[in-house]
Amino acid sequence: MSAAARVAAFLGTYFAANAINAFMPLWFADRGLSAAAIGQVLGAASLLRVLAGPGWGTIADRIGQRRPVLVFAAFAAAGLTASYATTTSFLPLLFIAAAQGVAASAINPLADSLALSLAREGRLVYGPVRAVGSAAFMVATAAAGWLLNRVGSWLAPWLVSAGYAASAILAPFLPEAATPPAAPHAFAGLRLFRNPAFRLAVGCTALIQGAHAAYYGFAALFWRSQGFSDTTIGLLIAEGIVAEILLFARGRRLIERLGPAGLTACAAGASVLRWTVTALAPPLPVLAVVQLLHAATFAMQHWSAMLVLSRFVPAERAATAQALHAALGYGAPTGLLMLVSGWLYARHGGLAFLAMAAVAGSAALLVGPLFRATTRSPAQAV
Repeated sequence: MSAAARVAAFLGTYFAANAINAFMPLWFADRGLSAAAIGQVLGAASLLRVLAGPGWGTIADRIGQRRPVLVFAAFAAAGLTASYATTTSFLPLLFIAAAQGVAASAINPLADSLALSLAREGRLVYGPVRAVGSAAFMVATAAAGWLLNRVGSWLAPWLVSAGYAASAILAPFLPEAATPPAAPHAFAGLRLFRNPAFRLAVGCTALIQGAHAAYYGFAALFWRSQGFSDTTIGLLIAEGIVAEILLFARGRRLIERLGPAGLTACAAGASVLRWTVTALAPPLPVLAVVQLLHAATFAMQHWSAMLVLSRFVPAERAATAQALHAALGYGAPTGLLMLVSGWLYARHGGLAFLAMAAVAGSAALLVGPLFRATTRSPAQAV
């Protein structure tokens, strides 16, 4: 198999596991956990993902290989997820969720880092490979929802574990990039923030991707309150993922033409439009059109950051940079804004989306500095 096929297969199994993991709150609830307890379990996992992710990246850079770390992390995530079935008590579940969050936090940033490094070497094209992950996420979400609806939530941890186990089985066959081991340095991750392109990419991602918190947490509830059926809501979410897949798979020329700053500008502008219109509770045809903007609000900003990380970060620090970007660009701001969105939605309903429009729109202030930082040569940027 080609390098692209092996990486795509790995990403497909991991994204499938990640998609099914979204059904775990149903399993927790059916085991008697209260909403507050479920929030504590999920919060612990999310927090430790943020804290542990950069450590995995540092280890991978230090040994100059991502594959052994991915093998270990995927096997650990599979085993820990399966161990959910051994208990229904709160404290053991909290411990398992925290440990599983630590293990799983390695997989996405290291796999993305590997794909970008291989793309830099000309061994694959990043967009179509990443599109496989998004497609697997969409298919797994639909299939798991259908299956769990028929057999019950008891199957959820076993399905998630199977997805991680499939990733672990495929991980030893991943290609390795020609990356030299990084010299040990106690503050290697912090030194990356001396790079203006890197810190601006993290900042833009935090604002634009973090602003998806209201969508991930409360869009389905908001749309249900408008009278849309669960089937319609599922189709709306799937529509956004399809738009994302198309940009990843077919948007290479557009990506190269816009560059990091242009992509972030489009993502920020599209976010203002998307979240403002969503807050106004439009009729279904308008909402269906707006959902297509997921290709801009999510995929364009992801592309922007990946271009920066692949061009302006030294190869020997790529895994650390990717893990820091995942933790500080996705994990921490999404978790924080999820709390804010919950508070706003409980008091003001759909107006929570207006707050997200303001957050994402503020990323437009960073477009100019990002353009200047990314028009330097990579050597100047580093």
